[in-house]
Amino acid sequence: MPQEKASGHPVPPYGTAIHSAIAAGDLAQMKALVAETERLLAEQGDLRAALEVLKIEIAKLEASSK
Repeated sequence: MPQEKASGHPVPPYGTAIHSAIAAGDLAQMKALVAETERLLAEQGDLRAALEVLKIEIAKLEASSK
């Protein structure tokens, strides 16, 4: 489950949440973010590679529609 801010809203383990935990020196939050990020990476796989494939497919469709 994503970390929660003081407002009670989930904070996904993106750069902002990670950098905030580091800046705050919050060891418990950092450990929780590591666990959450590892879980997400295991579920979602390599998002960077998937993004590149998606961009290639977009370029192909755009080229064929011209």
